[in-house]
Parts: sequence; structure tokens; C-alpha cells
Amino acid sequence: MMKPLFSTGTVALAVRVLIAATFLQGAPAAFAQTGDAPRRGEPITLNFANADIEAVARTMAVVTGRDVVVDPRVKGTMNLVTDRAIQPAAAFNQFASALRLQGFAVVEADGLYKVVPEADAKLQSSTVNTSISATASSGSNQIVTQIFRLNYESPNNLLPVLRPLIPPNNTINVNPGNNSLVITDYADNMRRLARIIASLDVPNASDIEVIQLKHSVATDMVPLVQRLVDGGSAAAPGGAAPGATDASFRTTLLADPRSNSLILRAANPARVALVRTLVDKLDRAPSESSNGAAGNIYVVYLKNADAVRLAATLRAAMAANQQSTMPGAAGGAGGGAVPQQSAPQAMQ
Repeated sequence: MMKPLFSTGTVALAVRVLIAATFLQGAPAAFAQTGDAPRRGEPITLNFANADIEAVARTMAVVTGRDVVVDPRVKGTMNLVTDRAIQPAAAFNQFASALRLQGFAVVEADGLYKVVPEADAKLQSSTVNTSISATASSGSNQIVTQIFRLNYESPNNLLPVLRPLIPPNNTINVNPGNNSLVITDYADNMRRLARIIASLDVPNASDIEVIQLKHSVATDMVPLVQRLVDGGSAAAPGGAAPGATDASFRTTLLADPRSNSLILRAANPARVALVRTLVDKLDRAPSESSNGAAGNIYVVYLKNADAVRLAATLRAAMAANQQSTMPGAAGGAGGGAVPQQSAPQAMQ
């Protein structure tokens, strides 16, 4: 039967040698535990003051049973002190926190924990999660990559909101193909970002509303209101105008000629109220005009005739009527009489 490579006595001896080496190197403090030597899985008390980072990493590897390697670029000393005995997992988490404060990070790949500069951590981390529940089980100071697939919001809209919340050494990228965000950051900050994204990724479209017009023509009203609401962005050539909102937030306005109504779908209730206010101001009876002049636009609903053909017939009849009345109208004072429009009551 094959004997284990390291026995408990061997591990204890290795820790004693390591502590002695730490003192010989000039480190003012080492690591203490109740008993002669630390044993894997037992509570420990940390007391490192200005200790070399690599020496602390070796100690953490012994007490936690994890394989830890240190990048040659990671140099310096650290302080790591606890006032009571803690579990090895908590000790390793404190070790990672202390490294994080000094610009270093711990990344895990296939069971190997690597201490690297924080700027390189995003390139060496192998942990990729597609659900926040998987990230929740990761250590708070562990670098992870999370893919957020959005259901309602555009990732380009969330990018300027989330970017300031992520350290400069970590990344956030947009994948417009499947409407997702790819973020690499510490697990604790990733959980905070997940809560923010969940609050923002909500349905932004209100229910469809129908606005009945009383005095105006729906097909004429739509382009006017649409341009006022969207700020003229729809008319910008070659894409969206500067400052234009995302397409998912634009107001959709359609005309229903049959009922002379506007069909409205807006991003939020405020937009609905804005459109209704504009329509109320524009859809006025002729006598309600601000300049007091009576208008002459009327809507006649046809039951049997075709509107296009009837309009052509009426235009031809009106043109013939104007030509027949022009000679008789030329005898007024100054020879420049203005034709008068029909009174509204005469139009049936």
C-alpha cells in the first residue's frame, strides 16, 4: 500500500521551519495557533507584521491545503493580524483582502490559486459564470467573469451607468448580438452590480393607448407629434442624431384613419402624459384658435364612396367653379378682390 507523500508530522515540521525562516528573514511577527503547530482545517490566529508576501502565501497554502503560487512581479510586505482564532477559509479571505488593497489579486484556475498583479487578473481568471447564484458562492475577493443577458434594457444604455462602479483594472464589455454584458471584477462587487442590473433591466414600455381626435386629421397629426416628442432625431441622416435616445425608448405613434385616432406606445408614463398634452393643444376646434380666426378644415366620413376618387372629383369641380367666377370678381375696387371661403355652415 502506497504511503501518503506528507504525513501530519511532516506538515507540522514544515510549518515550524517556515516560522523560523520568517523570523530569520527579519519579519517582526509570524503566525500563531493554540498548540505546537497548525493543523489543516483547525482555527488559527494570524499575526503577520511587515511579513513578506511570498512567505505569507506559503503559510496560507499549508493551513488551508490549497496550492498557491506567487507571480515574480508580486513584491512587498503586508500586515495580517487577527485578535482571535478563525477558520482557515476566513484566514485565506483576509489574505486576499490584504493583497487587494496593495494592487494584487488571487485568481483560481483548476484548483491552483495564483497571486498576480490586479491588472493581469482579468486575463488569468478561468471562472466564468452565467448566473449570479454561481458568483454568490465565490469568495468575495476572487476575480470572476459574469455574463449578464438582458431581457429589456439595451446594454449600451447600461454601460455608462456601470463603468464608474468597476475598478480601472477590470473590464465591462457589450455584446449587442445577444443583448448581454460581460463583466470581469471581484465577486463581491459583481454581486452589487447584479442587483443594480436587475433593478434597471425592467420592461420600459407602457400599455398601448388610443387617443381619439375630435377636430384634427390623424394622418396629419402623427408626423408633427412624433417630431416634437423625439426632438427631430428621426430626421437625422445616417443614424441617430447626437443626444438622441435609444430606439427602445422612442415613442411609437401610428394613425388609424378609419377611426381618426392615434395609437400610442411610450417608454414610460411621463412620455404618455407628454404626448397627450401635445395632442390636446393641437387638436382644437377652429373657433379655439389663439388668433381668433376661424378655420376651414373639416373631416367628412364616407360610407360608400372612395375617398381618393371623390377628392379628385371635388377638386376638379372647385377649380371649374373658381374659373367661372373669376371674370365677375374682377370689377371690384382696385381690381383685386379676394375670393371668400364658404361659411362652415354651408358645408354638408
